[in-house]
Amino acid sequence: MTKNIVITGGSSGIGKGIAFYFYNKGWNVLTTGRDVQKLEEIKNEMPQMNTIVYDSMQDGSETAIVDFIKINWNGRLDVLVNNAGHVELGELHGITQKSMENMYKAHLISPSVLSSACLPFLSETQGQILNISSSHGIKPYAQTTAYGSAKAALNMITKIWALELAPQGIRVNAIAPGPTETPILKKAGFDEKNIQAIHENESSSIPLKRRGQVDDIVAKAVLLLNSGSEWTTGVILPVDGGLSIS
Repeated sequence: MTKNIVITGGSSGIGKGIAFYFYNKGWNVLTTGRDVQKLEEIKNEMPQMNTIVYDSMQDGSETAIVDFIKINWNGRLDVLVNNAGHVELGELHGITQKSMENMYKAHLISPSVLSSACLPFLSETQGQILNISSSHGIKPYAQTTAYGSAKAALNMITKIWALELAPQGIRVNAIAPGPTETPILKKAGFDEKNIQAIHENESSSIPLKRRGQVDDIVAKAVLLLNSGSEWTTGVILPVDGGLSIS
């Protein structure tokens, strides 16, 4: 039977890479994003790709995904990939309640609410949840009070869910990418000069001396989601060129 997969934040970067891989493997794919134009571009490239506008910062946005699964897939879901994210960097003296709320909403609350809503579907298929975390959730970095702590919390709930859901046969894992070639910094409002400086600094600090490519992360998503990993759950897999151990 053809499998069904939902990928949030799938209009660009890592999420788009995962969506395209499984689409090309013949899976039924629903990818979500906030940018309507980018979702339309995906439909032009992959006409059979399902897309929905989903904003992880908005309450109740999971309803459209749940309704799609019920109506179009008869309530069947094999894999949920929580990839949607948002970045705000800054030192402690600049932290506000809003900046903390934004990070925890995007990286902790919304994935939790969506995953909870999808449990009835995943329990029927003994499906999987894959959370896209970050090396920032493993290793501390300056100016990441909100982002780093939110990703660390995501790593912990990955393990909690793995324990809770194992009796239902649902596996839960996470990938923790290091600095990767995606548009995330541009989306966060950094100009080209600052982005270039950040990229150079990151590359020099990575033991393997290069930033990651989307395909590096997609390969590990495939590893965790394929049939050869059926005895793997509760794993936080760093994919960062050795950064988290440096």
